[in-house]
Amino acid sequence: MNNQEYLLNLIKNVEKWNQWRKFNDDVKIDLSGMNLSNYDLEGINLSNCNLTQVNFIGSNLRFANLNHGNLTKANLIGVNLRLASLRKAILINTELHRGNLSEADLKQVMISESDLSNTTLYETELGEAKIYKSNFKNAGLINTHLIKADIILSNFEGAIFQNSDFRWANLIKTEISLSPCIPNF
Repeated sequence: MNNQEYLLNLIKNVEKWNQWRKFNDDVKIDLSGMNLSNYDLEGINLSNCNLTQVNFIGSNLRFANLNHGNLTKANLIGVNLRLASLRKAILINTELHRGNLSEADLKQVMISESDLSNTTLYETELGEAKIYKSNFKNAGLINTHLIKADIILSNFEGAIFQNSDFRWANLIKTEISLSPCIPNF
């Protein structure tokens, strides 16, 4: 059994995986290119992992720890990342559209050329994030914190902003329309 097969078998049991990680925190974990679709990974510790080109479609990553993870070209379409932590993660060419990032911690994350269209960002922390050429079309940013974020050349067409905090944010060639929200009755 090669290293990736071993890790794949271990990852199927989140409790065992997290226990293994406690005692092997110095091991560099490379899960790049793996298919982790339709897995229940709630609460899994994937911090500091290479998750490049991993397919997470249909997986549950609620409460997951993805801090410092490299999610370049990862496929997270429609994935539940509610209450997940992605501090200082790298998301380059990452597919996140229709995902749920409610109450997730994305402080100091780097998002570049990624698709977050139709994504829910309710009470999401994006403080000091670096956001470049990314698509937030029709995303819902309600009570979202973008304090000190750098947002460059990004698309927020049709995005819903309600009580979002842009204090000290740098918006460069990015248009954000903070028009009032009309409630549905």
